[in-house]
Amino acid sequence: MPPNEENPSDQPLRVLILDLSRGYGGSSSRLLGLMSRFSPEEMALATLQGKPLAAAARQQGLSVYEVGRHKLDPLILPRLVRLIRQGGFQIIDTQNIQSKWWGSLAAMFTGTTLVSTLNSWYNLEHGGSLKGRLYTLLELLTNFRLDGYIVVSASVRQAVLQAGIKAEMIDLIYNAVEIDPDTVPGDAGWLRSKFGLPAEAIVCTAVGRLVWAKGYEDLIRALAGIARQEPRLHCLILGEGELRKRLEDLILETGMEGRVHLAGFYERQEVLSIVKAGDIFVMPSRQEGTPLALLEAAALGKPILATACGGIPELVQDGQEALLVPVGDSTQLGLSLLRLSRDPHLARQLGLQAQSKVRSAFSLKSQAEATRQAYLKAIRHRKGKA
Repeated sequence: MPPNEENPSDQPLRVLILDLSRGYGGSSSRLLGLMSRFSPEEMALATLQGKPLAAAARQQGLSVYEVGRHKLDPLILPRLVRLIRQGGFQIIDTQNIQSKWWGSLAAMFTGTTLVSTLNSWYNLEHGGSLKGRLYTLLELLTNFRLDGYIVVSASVRQAVLQAGIKAEMIDLIYNAVEIDPDTVPGDAGWLRSKFGLPAEAIVCTAVGRLVWAKGYEDLIRALAGIARQEPRLHCLILGEGELRKRLEDLILETGMEGRVHLAGFYERQEVLSIVKAGDIFVMPSRQEGTPLALLEAAALGKPILATACGGIPELVQDGQEALLVPVGDSTQLGLSLLRLSRDPHLARQLGLQAQSKVRSAFSLKSQAEATRQAYLKAIRHRKGKA
């Protein structure tokens, strides 16, 4: 019996997650957290050879298949088709646009149910650029085999609706985290020693790829604007990306060398330690879904300063669990940083309230159960098409 004809009510799920990312980011952590709530018999990962995601998944004890050397490897399709048939997979869940392209073709050849998980809407993520428009067009063109969308924020859901997708095809499932702060090593002394910072430094951390959507230019300008008012303030930006050279030039242009540190890429566990040991977590993004890095900072009890963009206001409320400022407003971003650095009582209260919110509203158990139900709905949709 073909996989998609099995009765989903009395058969275990067989889901193949397809993620052809070259790097490791927040969506990768999201994926590994979700997979930890499914058994290896229920869910496996197909990814690129030798990439960080494959290594991290294996370290976590997950089932991993490497299906290509790079995103355009022509062998990806026959390998996927063979894997789906031999493994009896009912569902392909694609995690990015390249994965969606290969996944839709594999689903066509195998009759498998196809789900597309969207961590952002491409046209918004890339600021309306040609790349963003092309990715959006490709996302819509590959919907000829689609059985359901999973989106991570109401703002992404609204964008998908505006693109003409029917509401019943979309499931909104927020990202989730499960972190016990007591198990994460790292303290203020260790952090300052590691990065050569002054003992009296007030350290803000930011986590994410060095790309337009993360708004790091705005953060650097914000820090430059308050540098003289708070000379103790330092910022560690954890991540790599295409804008490194531009950001390095901006740091020099604004005179922030020695105060803003492009720290580079770190594995997730060390990122958690750095964020925990810092004083303030900053997310100056121009576009977001439901950022896992923000949820992780909240779970660690850190005071959060972020822009009110994408799904961020769906996670934390201004003045309750975070301070939120308008997108692109370097002045307000700087003033809010100054406020948090000078008001430790406010910072502590925001951190505690954010931690409580994450524990009650964004659990991996709830995320996994909602995802399971979305998969079963997609299987029913595919059966109705047969």
